[in-house]
This record gives sequence, structure tokens and C-alpha cells, in this order.
Amino acid sequence: MKTKYILIIIVAIITVAVLSYKFGSYSTQREINVADTTATSIGVNGLASEGEYDYWKNATFTIPEYNGIPMPFKRAIVKIFMDNKYFSTNEYFLTKIKDRAGKVIAYGDFTGNGDIEMAFLLEKRDYSSSALWIITDKGNIIYWKEISGELPTIKSFFKKALIYMDKMELVPAPSDGLIQQTKSSKYVLIYNRQSKTFDSHYQYTAGEVMSAKQELEEAEGEENDTSSNDTP
Repeated sequence: MKTKYILIIIVAIITVAVLSYKFGSYSTQREINVADTTATSIGVNGLASEGEYDYWKNATFTIPEYNGIPMPFKRAIVKIFMDNKYFSTNEYFLTKIKDRAGKVIAYGDFTGNGDIEMAFLLEKRDYSSSALWIITDKGNIIYWKEISGELPTIKSFFKKALIYMDKMELVPAPSDGLIQQTKSSKYVLIYNRQSKTFDSHYQYTAGEVMSAKQELEEAEGEENDTSSNDTP
């Protein structure tokens, strides 16, 4: 009986350790990272087998900066490459530029289901276009968008972060979301629970907000002047 209890305790300790490692790794990754075709319904792509992953991992993750990606997401990405024949066509690939690698991956609970999801950018072989993917750790594709003529960067933000949505007024984000940024523009991508799609919202610069405020004040001043002149 004593041996039985010892075995139960050992199994319990191992289980706790495994769960702590799994969820701890997701938490760490989330803290570190920061013309449309949209997947309006979840596409089940699945994961590459362990053998497939071992065979293709070096061709997919070509620099050490990708070592920290949790294994389920790595296997999901390899499966995407396999299914789309990227290994033979080299149409899309993960950037090989070390300084850029940390800016093409982000994690968050984007759909609000309580699970960590991964967003990543692939570069196109023309070196001037890209594609954005958002996937689950089970290999479900929940978003895909081809971005012609741009190589943006991405980073995630948490629920209640202040963003611009329907008008030039900062509001708390209803869920975790994604910032997609280029040299000339910044957009947020946030999940719409009603339409089950990801909506894109332009993010105004401080200069644009100030300019709009000045125009409004000038318009109100002209209106007041007109009203004064009309008074007998």
C-alpha cells in the first residue's frame, strides 16, 4: 500500500510539472511578443506529424530566433507549408532577417475563447509582399490575408488597451488584438464576435488627431462669427 501511495504522489507531481511547463511557456511567449481574403469560418488544417516536423523543421525555421515558438504552433506552421507546397515553390517563407523575426510573430487570446492563439507573417518570394495568418495550437486556421506590396510588422495588445475603432476616439479594446504596422500606416485587427470575422481599424497618429481638432475648432469659430454678424 505504501508503494502505491508513493506512485500516486509521483504521478501527481509529474502531471503538475507538465501542466506548469505547458502553460508557463505560453505565458512567457505572450509577454515577450508583442486586398483581403479572410477566413470567416475556422479551417481545420491540423498538425504535422512528429516525423514530418523533424524532416521539415530546419527548412521552415531557418534562424535561432524561432526556437521559442511553442511546439504545437511549430507543427501547425509546418503543416501549412506542406499543404500549400511552400517547400517546393518557396512562394512564402518566414523571414530570415534576425532583427525582423521578433516582429512577425505575436500571441494573444484573439477570439476571446480563453486559449492562446498565434499570429505570424510570411514573406512572399517577391520580397515586397506578405501574408498574415492566425492559428490555434491545434492547427485551426482562423484568419488569412494576403498583403500585396507591403512588409508590415505585427505585435499584440491586451483587452481594454485603448484603440481607435469606429471613430476618432480612443476606446477600450473588447478583446486581445493585433497591431499591423508599416512605415506609413497602422491598423488594429480585432475579432468581431457578432460577424465571426476579424475587422481592421485604422489607427490615427497624434498629428492627425491634432489636425482634426484644429479644423473642428476653426469651423466652430467661423460658425460663431457668422452667427454674430447675423445678429441685428
